[in-house]
Amino acid sequence: MKATLFAVILLLFVVSFSAQADEKNVEQRASPPIAQTIDKINLNKADVSTLTNSFKGIGKKRAEAIVKYREEHGDFKSIDDLAQVRGMGKAFVNSHLAQLQEVFAVE
Repeated sequence: MKATLFAVILLLFVVSFSAQADEKNVEQRASPPIAQTIDKINLNKADVSTLTNSFKGIGKKRAEAIVKYREEHGDFKSIDDLAQVRGMGKAFVNSHLAQLQEVFAVE
C-alpha cells in the first residue's frame, strides 16, 4: 500500500512539473519577437560592395550601374529613380518597389 501511495505521489509530481514546463514554453513561444531595427541602405552614399547582393537581383554589375548613375546624374531623389539606372529598368523597379523601399533609403 505504501509503495502504491508513493508511486501516485511521484506520478503527480512528475505530471505537475511537466505541465509547468510546457506552460513556460508556450509563454516563450507566444511572446512577440524583439523588434529588430534594420538600417536601410542609403542609395546616395552606398558603395558598390554595400549594394552588391543587398537585394535579390542586384549583383555587382547593377551595383556598379547604380553608383555610376549617381556619379553622373547626382543624388537619387526617390527609390523610383532606380528605374533610370541602366540595367535596372522600369519593370524591375515597379514590380519590386515595396521591397526596394524596405531595403533602401534616399537621404
